[in-house]
Amino acid sequence: MKKTLATAIMISLTGNVFPVFNIAAIAGLFLLFFAYRDQGSLHPSQYGPHWAKRFLFAAYVFWLLSYVITGAPFSNLLSYDFLRFDGALLIAYLPLLLLTDIRLDPIFIRRTLGLFLTVMSIIALLGLAEFVDNTLVPLGLSRLPEPLQLLHNASLSTDIFQGFFRAHNAAGAIYAMSSCTAFSLLVLARNPSLISWPALWLCANVIGVVLTQSRTAYVAFLATLVCVFLRRGFLMNFVKIGSFVLLPLLYLLLIQPVVTKRTEAVANSEDPNIVLRFYYYGRALEDFVQSPIIGTGFGRFNDDLKIYSGIPHLFYIATGGAVVNDDSHAHNSYLHFLAEGGIVGLTLMLGIWLATLRWLVLVKDSFKQDSFGWMFAHGVQACVVLELFMSLTEHMMGTAVSSLTVFTMVGMLLNLVGWKYRLASLLKAVPVYTLPDQPIA
Repeated sequence: MKKTLATAIMISLTGNVFPVFNIAAIAGLFLLFFAYRDQGSLHPSQYGPHWAKRFLFAAYVFWLLSYVITGAPFSNLLSYDFLRFDGALLIAYLPLLLLTDIRLDPIFIRRTLGLFLTVMSIIALLGLAEFVDNTLVPLGLSRLPEPLQLLHNASLSTDIFQGFFRAHNAAGAIYAMSSCTAFSLLVLARNPSLISWPALWLCANVIGVVLTQSRTAYVAFLATLVCVFLRRGFLMNFVKIGSFVLLPLLYLLLIQPVVTKRTEAVANSEDPNIVLRFYYYGRALEDFVQSPIIGTGFGRFNDDLKIYSGIPHLFYIATGGAVVNDDSHAHNSYLHFLAEGGIVGLTLMLGIWLATLRWLVLVKDSFKQDSFGWMFAHGVQACVVLELFMSLTEHMMGTAVSSLTVFTMVGMLLNLVGWKYRLASLLKAVPVYTLPDQPIA
């Protein structure tokens, strides 16, 4: 059962257009946690990201109290619309809290990750076929049923690839994470082959990133590759993969007029989307200045007719107004957390991500170089760095889909680390309760 549920959780990350699948996968998290949390002689707290979990527990308490003191209806807190939009972080971080070591073996983890990347690749290639049908050669794909139409039009652009996600920026985030993971499996291999599954996954998922026309994903993806992978140890592999895979692929895609228009708008300060972002930045900063310690209240940023109570410029909470549950946000996670949670809220959320990143840095070097665990840990680290970059212009840390993906991968890596520790304990090779100083297989 555990392998079936774990597979379902990973596959649910490939889209959120049909939320029933995501809800079922999240329910599976609870089943796995209560069924397997006490199994085995080693407890995950001995080798897991326990500091990240402590920050998360404190954040949950803080955000729930922040919501309660605003006087907003308790029924709204439990409503589907609130948990899908304003309160999405209450769901998005559950894998970090619930995905424990359920004794998944390395072969299963590798196959499940490969299945996830393959499904993402297939959807991206179907999106490419629809893009070619709409822009270059008519293939008849425009006559497919609406649920199978992966491209959508918006007021500022056409033929935007969303896959099975509700928004193109969400699609851009997940495809960028898939690309980072595939890049890690390819560039960190001892002898990377351009004719291999990782190479195919990388090409297909990079196509997905470009077709989403998510400018945030473009910049964050390239910045992440440089920060995580452009190092002396595998510089030659980086140059090889970049020269023979990424550059030609990006060139062929970016010369398309539809995509070119979006990429050119990255630095266009007069672009309506960029102007709107600065408006939201200003609103968020105003809320922070009004209540810098604990913010104006969880879920209150986009509410209407707000009435405030307390001491201005110290503790000034939105205690009245019309509750609005939609996807409006500050388009910057750091500013959004400052607006709704003040310094305390931002500190707790950054604590979660930085503690997770620190755990990944410690864990990755405990694996043998060139092993799957070593490459996978680098890939998960890249996903965290990507999330931190994308959160500068989108509310990625507070929306469900990208955080769910990151922390589900963290849970899979936790199982891989657990397997390594049990093996080391069995062989009496390293102490049980500390990370090893020397890499082991």
